Amino acid sequence: MSWIREDHTNIKGLSPVMTVVSINPKVLEALRAWNQSISFGSSALTRTQEEAIAATVSVINKCRY
Repeated sequence: MSWIREDHTNIKGLSPVMTVVSINPKVLEALRAWNQSISFGSSALTRTQEEAIAATVSVINKCRY
């Protein structure tokens, strides 16, 4: 939970990072689409490889997201 006001009706299934834009549905939808295209768009890597890289980078950066 952040100190920023959140719309708890829109945050079901969202990561804590994305809940900060939950009060603006247009921005939330744009962020979801952007995240989806970057994370799982057309890539030479498999989904498993992308997830492994993301997890490794998060550990290195000491980021829990």
